[in-house]
Amino acid sequence: MDTADRLERIAAALAERGVNFVVIGGWAVEAQGYQLSYKTEDIDFTPDLGPDNLDRLSQALYDLDAKIRVDDQSLAFNHTGESLGRARVWNLTCDNGDFDLTFHPSGLDGYQQLIKSSHLVSVEVDGRRITFPCADLADIVHSKRTADRAKDNQVLPLLEAQLEQRIRDTTRHLGQNTDLGL
Repeated sequence: MDTADRLERIAAALAERGVNFVVIGGWAVEAQGYQLSYKTEDIDFTPDLGPDNLDRLSQALYDLDAKIRVDDQSLAFNHTGESLGRARVWNLTCDNGDFDLTFHPSGLDGYQQLIKSSHLVSVEVDGRRITFPCADLADIVHSKRTADRAKDNQVLPLLEAQLEQRIRDTTRHLGQNTDLGL
């Protein structure tokens, strides 16, 4: 099973529990057909912070037998929706791979902001079709620029070029001739 299939299984487990989330980061870039200069090995989620949603998230994490990822180790942990919501980030792993829960991505306000401009992506997992939102490329670029990490800075020129091309294509499609301001 390849990395994409494994990561899709993680997204499916959250969707099956009714967790409201937006996929962010490199996997969201790839899922929408954009290119990265590296192969992403994990999947990043920003969940809604509502208490009922965090409870559903906690159940999904138990379904996945998720563990805290520390270096090359994985540590079992007990959690509730309330305890999950106290952290800014959880670095987790399960049999299907590594994933991160990032409640407030750099430069963004979290789920409520991301969901407004997200794009739905549909994949097939074990013969079932699941659909979930992925962050808009502009939000991903903004967050990576704000995070200012070496890995993000390396991929930013490629992502920004794709964003500029998307804007040009949209502008051309609308028959407008405007300054892109990028």
